[in-house]
Amino acid sequence: MLNRRLIRIKAFQALFGEFGQENSRPTVIASNVKKSIRGMGQNLLGVLSFGPELSHLMTSEHDPSEFKYQPSEEDIAIFNIIAKNKFIEDLIEDDQLSAYRERPSLDWQTEKDMMFLIYKNFKKTEAYEGLTSKPPEEYSPLEFATALYKYLILDSVDFEQIMEDKNIFWYDEKIPILKSLEKIFADYESTNSVNIPQLFRNESEDLAMADDLVALYFEHQTELDQSLSEYTPGWDSDRITKIDYLLMIMALLEFKYMPMIPVKVTLNEYIEIAKMYSTPKSSKFVNGTLDKILQDWKQQDLIKKKGRGLIG
Repeated sequence: MLNRRLIRIKAFQALFGEFGQENSRPTVIASNVKKSIRGMGQNLLGVLSFGPELSHLMTSEHDPSEFKYQPSEEDIAIFNIIAKNKFIEDLIEDDQLSAYRERPSLDWQTEKDMMFLIYKNFKKTEAYEGLTSKPPEEYSPLEFATALYKYLILDSVDFEQIMEDKNIFWYDEKIPILKSLEKIFADYESTNSVNIPQLFRNESEDLAMADDLVALYFEHQTELDQSLSEYTPGWDSDRITKIDYLLMIMALLEFKYMPMIPVKVTLNEYIEIAKMYSTPKSSKFVNGTLDKILQDWKQQDLIKKKGRGLIG
């Protein structure tokens, strides 16, 4: 679920928040970065819990059998695809999600009105109409769940607002979370069981990278700042945005002080992050500057990478 770009982004955000501050405490900053990284797992569970909580809401407050009028077959079929959805029922039985729902960091029960509004807006989508235009016996529980969760993350303005209010890093995390959901759906389709992916591929290595990015930044910032100034004559600190400056410093420390990371990976990652967070022209400026420094540092034999093909 977690990827190295997201680790870089979270370290960048923490360092940006400390930019220009005196008496920064690297160990505290690194601890906050790791706390934010671990929070991603909780945020995935928060998104996943929407389905079970919607099912509970529909069962407890919108059961057509309790309508004052005689419900139609369509009313009952649509209710069943949510309230008796096999995928959502299996989610409810999952131990990890059950434990989360007992003490949720995102409690949908306090957002019932908004949750029902989101569902009503989902009913207006082409995906929903396509699903419910089929005969009831052809309704696919997984197909419905897939459409619902993709709508939440990609199209629902209301869901986006709730997530941004609850999680300041939602913009960075929503696509990795969507990819995790897609993996859950694919696994369920082949195994008929819910398998929530682990947050880390290698927890110790991932957290060590977060520690290194923060510690090396404070250890070598002055030196790397001088190097960057040499390659950007005429670009004083007022003309280089703080975002571009910080991203380039982080890239330089990876070039020089993180020997297990290939230089091509570092270069590509920070160019992509610049596209996400800075101005339209920033990625070209960052690319050009870093590439020039990289070529000169290679000639000066300043880059010491371990492993075949890591220098590039």
